[in-house]
Amino acid sequence: MSDISLTPSQIDFIKGSIPEFSISSWNVELAGRAASQRYFVRLSKDNISRILVVWDGRDEDWDRFLLIQRQLRPRIPFLPEIYRADKVKGLILEEDLGTTTLKKFCGDDSIGISGVTEMYRSVLDSLHSWQMLDHDLCLTICSRAMDLETFLWESWYFAHYCVTDFCGCETSLNNQWEKERTALAEEASRLERCYIHRDFQSENIMLYNNQIRFVDFQGARLGPPEYDTASLLLDPYVPRLDEKLIRELFTYYISLKGGNASERSFYICAAQRLMQALGAYSNLSLHKGKEWYRNYIPLALERLNNVLAHLPDYEYIAKISRLCRDALKCSR
Repeated sequence: MSDISLTPSQIDFIKGSIPEFSISSWNVELAGRAASQRYFVRLSKDNISRILVVWDGRDEDWDRFLLIQRQLRPRIPFLPEIYRADKVKGLILEEDLGTTTLKKFCGDDSIGISGVTEMYRSVLDSLHSWQMLDHDLCLTICSRAMDLETFLWESWYFAHYCVTDFCGCETSLNNQWEKERTALAEEASRLERCYIHRDFQSENIMLYNNQIRFVDFQGARLGPPEYDTASLLLDPYVPRLDEKLIRELFTYYISLKGGNASERSFYICAAQRLMQALGAYSNLSLHKGKEWYRNYIPLALERLNNVLAHLPDYEYIAKISRLCRDALKCSR
């Protein structure tokens, strides 16, 4: 049975790993699409299931995805197994990690807040293990870093797509904005670095066989540990994360680090991450035909405002965030 068509080239690729594969006897269904042009096809029969990733092999992150998996999977259990890859055809056959993302888990109202809390603690345990990995294990990750240029790009992305294109508040983008966003980026770029996922949010965390698994890790690089932590705990995809729970979970994260985690570093990274996310939601919804991303903008702005309340030396960035929030309210 099939609800998606496979090309002859794709079928030939699959049979290279699963000789008995047949369209007529296997279930073939679309498993999901990424924000990019990648999409995923689930191939299943009886107790066997695999994911076919369809992805342009010319993408600059193609090799990074395979190399990071190859270099780190022997050391950590979080990454999926890869059975076969063909760069020319743009195909990867990988382990099926099921359908339960952290986002989906948290969206289940039958799961109480204590269950959500325990799950986030488990995710933080896994994240801490990732952050403690020796830099020498994966030179592919070390080839990129969250540097000053990257942090400045994040606030530019926010200003261009969210402040200007989406909220229409571009007249607020004056010299004071430039001064503060530069200072924020400089402070973020001076923080200690470890391995970071770079997009560590609830759609990229799978819950499979009672284990935490990471996906979409091709953008991994060196960066502040608090960046991934903020991405996780301030994720606009999960409205159940209120201020009290966020603080409780960050306190737990500090305990994992042996007290070696800075609250200010967390808020600096959170401000950067939320600006990047707001730029992405605005761009994807306005210019890429993915209108559902606009649903996450109000909560992301609310969380950005809450974060900036802890950073009084970035008052003008906070003012712009409030202007965007107010503009959004007036448009409803």
